[in-house]
Amino acid sequence: MTTTLTSSDPASFAADKASFYADPIAWMILAAVTQTLADIAPDPDPDTTALIVTSTATTLPTCQTIAVEARRGRIRPLRFAGANPGILAGLSCIRLGLRGPSMVLLGDPTGTARTAQALASQWQAQGQARLVMVVDHRQTSAGHRVTCRRVAGED
Repeated sequence: MTTTLTSSDPASFAADKASFYADPIAWMILAAVTQTLADIAPDPDPDTTALIVTSTATTLPTCQTIAVEARRGRIRPLRFAGANPGILAGLSCIRLGLRGPSMVLLGDPTGTARTAQALASQWQAQGQARLVMVVDHRQTSAGHRVTCRRVAGED
């Protein structure tokens, strides 16, 4: 099962609160992971479910917001946590309770696909993960595309 979401505005996926902020791309990734899990493993073992995210833009929307706020002289501290590239995988892990390995690979997902597959295979061989999902995020001139797919694990 593969889930693909496209959007010119990833902020449409955001569910930020006054005390919790994550980059809009992380929220879009969460939506794709949630849908994929519902289709392939509605009740995954959280300790052995792994997530790898590849991205071309990382947390660029939040970094741009921080730059604007800095020019105005006031930056909201929650933005810094939301700008960390690790939030792209971390938000899904936090919200879905996943405690297996996770990794964010920065760069063109086409070039990082072999690395992601090697990590998935290694995690499985070592018994660290039974289910591994890879999320590819690409920013194009048309907007953002997020694709989540199982690369290893249970049926």
